[in-house]
Amino acid sequence: MRHTEHFLLLSWLLTTGLIAAGAWVIVDQGLLHYLVATDRSYISLVVIAMYIVGLAHSFGRTLYLSDELNKLARIERSLDPADPRPLRLEETGLTAADGTAMPRGFLSDFISDLLRARRAQPSGNGEAIESAADLLEAAAARIRGHHEFGWFLIDLMLKVGFLGTLIGFIWMLASVSEHAVIDAASMLKILREMSYGMSTALNTTLSSLVGGILLSLPYYMLARGLDELLEVTVRLTRVRILPRLEPASV
Repeated sequence: MRHTEHFLLLSWLLTTGLIAAGAWVIVDQGLLHYLVATDRSYISLVVIAMYIVGLAHSFGRTLYLSDELNKLARIERSLDPADPRPLRLEETGLTAADGTAMPRGFLSDFISDLLRARRAQPSGNGEAIESAADLLEAAAARIRGHHEFGWFLIDLMLKVGFLGTLIGFIWMLASVSEHAVIDAASMLKILREMSYGMSTALNTTLSSLVGGILLSLPYYMLARGLDELLEVTVRLTRVRILPRLEPASV
């Protein structure tokens, strides 16, 4: 496991910082103003607002998951494999033999649920392993459910961009159908309206694709962080914690 404090949060900040630098260049060059000015449907602004909402949500989930990974790292450092002293599971979480309390979080909650399930249904080793896997999957589902909002937002963002594409094409074709007679005077107006429709279609598509790609980065890091949280939880539970728990706790 990584031992860098808040590695996940630092990765989020680095990625977001690079995106912010690129956004500043886009604003400084006037590209954002051009995007808004040529998008008559204002769907690009909706996509930008959705991206900001998703970014704020991913930041909150990154803070939570980064804190849980830090707690696991501290527990892993405190559990010396050569130390035979037993551990106790109390209301405040895991406690060493000298009374030192370990950080309470995902790991201690999982062990508490696992021990309660074992006491309620004494079973063989195979059923105990299956019960532990079910509990771990249930705990992971609670966290993964929050992450699903981000992937839903990314999918919705792409669909909103596709909607803007359709609106742009409808505008472009409507500009031709509105003129019964096409002459040199009306042709300039038709071309102008067609350019507005085409720019709306392309700009909304571009903004939704770029926003979806950029927003998928923090949620991919969240998925990898969750995988690491589950892997370290299983390893510490089976190798370093359960064998050292006092019989009264088990």
